[in-house]
Amino acid sequence: MAAFRKATLAGRAALLLLTAGVAGCSLFGSTEHVIPPLKSDASLRQLSPRWHVDFSDSGIPLAPGVSDGRVYVARTSGDLEALDATSGSVLWKGSVNTRLSGGVGAGAHHVALGTQTGQVILFDEDGHEQWRMATGGSAISAPPLISDDVVVARTGDGKLLGLDLATGKRRWMLERSLPPLTLYRASSATAGRGALFLAMPGGKLLALTTDKGKVGWEAVVAIPRGATELERVADVTGTPVTGERDVCAASYQGRVACFDASTGNPLWSRETSSVSGLAADSGRVYVGDEKGVVSAWDRTTGSPAWKNDTLSGRRLIGAVAAAGTVVTGDLQGYVHWLERSDGKLVARGATDGSSLNQQPVFLGDGVLVQTRDGGLYAFPMP
Repeated sequence: MAAFRKATLAGRAALLLLTAGVAGCSLFGSTEHVIPPLKSDASLRQLSPRWHVDFSDSGIPLAPGVSDGRVYVARTSGDLEALDATSGSVLWKGSVNTRLSGGVGAGAHHVALGTQTGQVILFDEDGHEQWRMATGGSAISAPPLISDDVVVARTGDGKLLGLDLATGKRRWMLERSLPPLTLYRASSATAGRGALFLAMPGGKLLALTTDKGKVGWEAVVAIPRGATELERVADVTGTPVTGERDVCAASYQGRVACFDASTGNPLWSRETSSVSGLAADSGRVYVGDEKGVVSAWDRTTGSPAWKNDTLSGRRLIGAVAAAGTVVTGDLQGYVHWLERSDGKLVARGATDGSSLNQQPVFLGDGVLVQTRDGGLYAFPMP
C-alpha cells in the first residue's frame, strides 16, 4: 500500500490516502482491486520461516534495523527489542517512554530511534541509552542512519541533521522545501564512497559530505508530472544503492536511474514505478513494480536483461539481491525468490496474509521480511 502525507504551514500532518492498487479500497472510489491468484507451479520450492515474531503495532509498523547478527525492532508506543538474527530469540528489551516514528537505525554497535516530537535517541548495542537530542523539527520520518561517527536524522518538515555519535550534538543541518503531497514513509539515506546519498520528495537525489553536510551534487531521478497533486507525486523510494562508481535509485510514478557517484551526471534511466525502491548487485539493477512485474537492467548501460510478469497484478513490494536470487513480496504477504541470471521463479514462502511493509533485508544466509500486521519473518535461502 502507498500512503501519502500533506504539508501544512504548521508542519507535516499525516494524510493517509490509499492508492487504487490496494486490495479492498480505491483512491477514486470503492471498486475493489482483485488480486490474481498465484499460479500453481510444482517446480517451486516452498519455504517456511526459520523464525517468526509478532511485533504488531497500533499504526504502520516501524522498519527494523539489522547489524552485527542482530535485529532491532520497535513499536510506535516506545518499546524496543533486540533479537538474535539466527534464532529470533530476544536478547534484551527496553522502552523509551515516548512515541516513536520513522524506524530503527543500526550500525557501529549502536541503535538510533526517532520520536514523533522530533527527538533522536541513541542506545548502545546492549540496550543502554546514550543520549537524547531534539532536532527542532517535526516527527522523525525515516530510520536514522549511523555512518562513521555521525547519526543522520530526517524530519517530516524537511530538515536533515548530522548529530555527533558520541555526544548527540548537532554538527550540521540542511533544510529543503517539500512538495504539497509526499509518500508517507520517507526514503532512507545510504552511505558510500565517503558521502551520504539522500533520496528526496519530488524525485531528487542529493549527495552530501558526512562530516559537514555539504551538498556535492543534486540529481533528478524523476520529474513530477500531471494535473493534480496526487499525479505529481514522484518521490524517490526505498534506499539508494551505491556501487564502485555509481549510485542508483527508483521513484514512485517515475523512473529507475543510475548516476555517476562523484559528479551526479546521469548514466541511464528507465520508466517504472516502485513504492519501495530497488535492488542491485555489481552487474544489474532490479525492480519489482506496482504492476507485479520484476525487471532487471544492466547496471552499466541500462539495457534490459530480463523481465518476469508471472506475478502480474499482485503489486510487488520491494526487492533485494541475495545469494544468487532476487527476493520480493506482494500484497498478500507472499515472498518470492527469482533466479538472478534469468528471472525464473524458484521458491515461495507465506507470511500472515498482509502486505509486505518494507524492502526485504538480506541476513547473509537468509532474508528478513516485515508485514503490515507487524509480523517479522526470517526465511532461509532456497
